[in-house]
Amino acid sequence: MHDPMGLPHELVEHDPVEHWLILAGKAMAVSGGVLFIALIGMSLVSIVGRKLGFGSVNGDIELMQAGTAVAATAFLPYCTLLGEHIKVDFFTEGMRDSLKRPIDGVTEILLAVIAWTLAWRTILAAISAHESQEVTTLVSLPVWIPTALLVPGLVLMGVCALYRAYASFHPSKKLPGAHK
Repeated sequence: MHDPMGLPHELVEHDPVEHWLILAGKAMAVSGGVLFIALIGMSLVSIVGRKLGFGSVNGDIELMQAGTAVAATAFLPYCTLLGEHIKVDFFTEGMRDSLKRPIDGVTEILLAVIAWTLAWRTILAAISAHESQEVTTLVSLPVWIPTALLVPGLVLMGVCALYRAYASFHPSKKLPGAHK
């Protein structure tokens, strides 16, 4: 039986932590997908309206920029948990698991540190935008709102990377999304 999001159940060892991380990651990915679909709808309305002479959606570019950032960030935790994000494994691809897993574990720790650093700096950016009452030009959307909405994805991405690091250092544990 296959998971609706493409991961066969037999490939995942469902301990409680991994189970909840998968659920949280999927929920965020689905919310990001729904947001992308809404943005596509808005873009279509704007393009068709412009072509038919009704005009475009006011602030469509501003909304597209903010929404796309939030939606894309929502996919990061699930991609990280499954190890399906962009990675360069040219040097480690042919290595034995006993060598490769510790290297992967270290890189996952680095990814967690980077994700949490980005989350911390994004929180500071959201606070600064809130304090300065910064808004977008056309629709006066407070900039701090989409900025703050980036934080949950970044935090959960760090947690997922740390979990993969833990799994990498325990040879008996299957890595989430591992197809071997």
